[in-house]
Amino acid sequence: MKLTFNPSPNYRNEQSTVSIMKDVLLCLLAVDLYAVIYYCAAYGAQYGLRVVLMTLTACVSALLTDVIYYKVLKKDVIKEVKSSFSLITALIIVLISRISTAYYAIVVATVIAIFFGKLVFGGFGQNIFNPAAFGAAIIMGNFAGSYSADFATSATPTMAAKSLGWMITSGEFSSFISSYGGLGRMFLGQYASTIGSPCALLILLCGAYLIWNRDIDWQTPVFYIGTVFVEALIIGLMHGAGIEYALFSVLAGGVIFGGVFMATDPVTTPVSLPGRILWAVGCASLTLIIRDKSNLSDGVLFAILLMNMLTPAIDKLFDGNQIKDADKFKRNVLIGSACSIALTLLVGTSVKSASEKASAVSESETPAETGGAPAASANFGEALPMSYNFNANKASCEIDGTEGDVIRYSCKAKGFGLVTNADGDYQMNEAMVVVNKAEGKVTSMNVITFGETGGVGDAATSDEALAQFEGKGLDDEVNLVTGATFTTRSFASMAQAALKAAAEGE
Repeated sequence: MKLTFNPSPNYRNEQSTVSIMKDVLLCLLAVDLYAVIYYCAAYGAQYGLRVVLMTLTACVSALLTDVIYYKVLKKDVIKEVKSSFSLITALIIVLISRISTAYYAIVVATVIAIFFGKLVFGGFGQNIFNPAAFGAAIIMGNFAGSYSADFATSATPTMAAKSLGWMITSGEFSSFISSYGGLGRMFLGQYASTIGSPCALLILLCGAYLIWNRDIDWQTPVFYIGTVFVEALIIGLMHGAGIEYALFSVLAGGVIFGGVFMATDPVTTPVSLPGRILWAVGCASLTLIIRDKSNLSDGVLFAILLMNMLTPAIDKLFDGNQIKDADKFKRNVLIGSACSIALTLLVGTSVKSASEKASAVSESETPAETGGAPAASANFGEALPMSYNFNANKASCEIDGTEGDVIRYSCKAKGFGLVTNADGDYQMNEAMVVVNKAEGKVTSMNVITFGETGGVGDAATSDEALAQFEGKGLDDEVNLVTGATFTTRSFASMAQAALKAAAEGE
């Protein structure tokens, strides 16, 4: 009997995991460097230095976690650390965090991301969740209050859009987007958001570089970003929004950054090409659903984590001969994508724009001081002490008149922080705060100027929300208005400033 052996044709790739990770690391460092330059130019050297220190904090935490872990296991520490690529995870955690995130929150998130997100599964290549997304979820879920008031920026576009219900009609869009200097400035990264996500142009160039070097496949970022755009376009058309709303949905938040640097993780995404396409479409749909229906302002991270859990099921769905079963796999992709998109559009039908919400509010609830704009009724949330550090609001008060112990103060403070022109100027909220000096209590508060885009934080200007300040002193608490927390802090900071001015005889 004669045995004949013919080896299968093989594709030889000179790339190695090390070379791929070096390219990714280089791109992340480029984005990090841009963030340093932007924050230095826009906010001052101390902000740029903070980005550097946050980066060093995350990188050192990641390396120490690796070293201690492999030391305890008595393995070759240098060899294992070199093949762990934890610096990439550390950099992504920093770049998807806000500039005001506390250092200790960065340390905890990085350690948990490296240890629980990767090492306990067996190290690089064995983890089931994207470690950086896992670590960022720790910050968002458990360190929501761990922000430094000394490093505050304007409200991010996703926060502003969330306050509007993530639906902005064409009539409202020009006013809204002017707060950030237009889509062009957003594309170039001329606004504050999470540290690494704003500069779409640089991130796309990095993505093109990685695709050109075959470090990542093009299908995942293209189908992910493309699906977000198409779904947002259709949902927008349902509510009178144009293509600019779809462009905004892609540029705002972490869609482009997540699509290039996180959704392309080869470890936590499907192996097959049709599997990656379906995974990307599902991830895009979850991103928009989370934005529209959850309490989160952006849905990218949790969409990635949820789809990570479905990766084994998707791999099983497309298990088989990729050539012989190509027609079946194509059909599965089309059916799965259609179901995913249909669900997103169904959810999108229930989304309401700010104008639609405002029309549902009766004119009797309209405070005269806001210029006739309807204000939503207040839905109170967590308590906030009047002794809170409101430095970020930059509140100031001037005496407008006195009648015995009663002093009227004309106050102003930053609120949601929306930019009113391309030069980066902010219109501040203004209020008349009346204080009884003898009692050390606020007598009344009335809005003079509502300095924010209509629909953003209006609930904090309702009679019910303003009335809660009456009779409150520096030792008391006020309640944040759900969906208008930034605006509530703005008016609370003015009340605090007036009380302190009265106590100091100013």
